[in-house]
Amino acid sequence: MLSTTTLVRNHLYEFRGQQLRYSHRSNCRVNAPFIFNDSKGRRKELSQNQVQREVFELVEFCEN
Repeated sequence: MLSTTTLVRNHLYEFRGQQLRYSHRSNCRVNAPFIFNDSKGRRKELSQNQVQREVFELVEFCEN
């Protein structure tokens, strides 16, 4: 289970088989306070329950 306080901006996460980058926490949305973007730039708004249950952090590999 992922804690919502560990989300890092621009890090890659997986939600229902889809890779999303965490954008920011919305101050105006009560039901969907977490904003993610997919590879095509589309915005996904997720609730705290969805983030805690279904979002997994992906480790990105980079070459030196």
